[in-house]
Amino acid sequence: MNKNIDKISFKFAEYAQRAILYEAVLTPKPGLVDAVNTGSHHDMDIFTFIDSSSNLFKGFYLYAKAGLECTGSEKELFSAIRKIGIQVEKDMFKATKNINTHKGINFSMGIVLAAAGYYLRDKDIDENIILAPSDTDEILNTVRVMTEGLVKSDFENIKKKEKLTHGERLYVEKGFSGIRGEAERGFPTVEKTSLPRLREIGHSDMSMEQKLLDVLFHLMSISDDSNIINRGGLEGLEFVKSVSKEFLMTELIFEDGFREKIQEMNNLFVEKNISPGGSADLLSITIFFGMLESVFS
Repeated sequence: MNKNIDKISFKFAEYAQRAILYEAVLTPKPGLVDAVNTGSHHDMDIFTFIDSSSNLFKGFYLYAKAGLECTGSEKELFSAIRKIGIQVEKDMFKATKNINTHKGINFSMGIVLAAAGYYLRDKDIDENIILAPSDTDEILNTVRVMTEGLVKSDFENIKKKEKLTHGERLYVEKGFSGIRGEAERGFPTVEKTSLPRLREIGHSDMSMEQKLLDVLFHLMSISDDSNIINRGGLEGLEFVKSVSKEFLMTELIFEDGFREKIQEMNNLFVEKNISPGGSADLLSITIFFGMLESVFS
């Protein structure tokens, strides 16, 4: 077992917290809370996200530590972190006065942190972590093993429930497996789209703002975001994919007026009550791996 468990766990938690804060302050973002707008959300703002992000640090540390200390199987690790996640979620809601800022990323980042810890548990490294893309591939494969059968097991008794969550209702009505399905497949949207794009532009002369917005639009152009479907239906999802693809195709991110163009898009998203929150969560996961791979340095 690795001798630097505490130091590595803290470093992982630092990267994870920084990743969700990068996503939160990224401005402007269509339909999402950013540093100056609340997007399609009326019950939260950037300060709510800062409160929530600060509160999640302890949980991120515990997820990573659980992976680094695990002596059992990947399945046993997943079972252990779900118990941690319940308390982390309760603490988050307490910090935000029952506003759901980070329920999705608590789930996703928790799995990724535990998988990263599990992968590194027997490796001779300290907190100065620099991973290769091949290491990231192995971590995502660990995620797949951890979460195998997750959708089936979580939804097998769904028809017996009287009150469904948004995710459960989308699964019953439209067959969308949401973030559970994304996790069970090892976050393929990150692995095959957003992370390769971040690696490509990470060392470029683009501003950090441009890099992360570019990656976000790549995610929005392909992600079957359940947050969007819940608010705007399949029509809303196709709208988001279409405008995102057009934004990328016309390379507006490289034009001087890109912020104004995105603000115009934000107005449309707000009008339609659309929020690509699932894509925002996947951006945070992408940033986290980007930090582990030092793509920003």
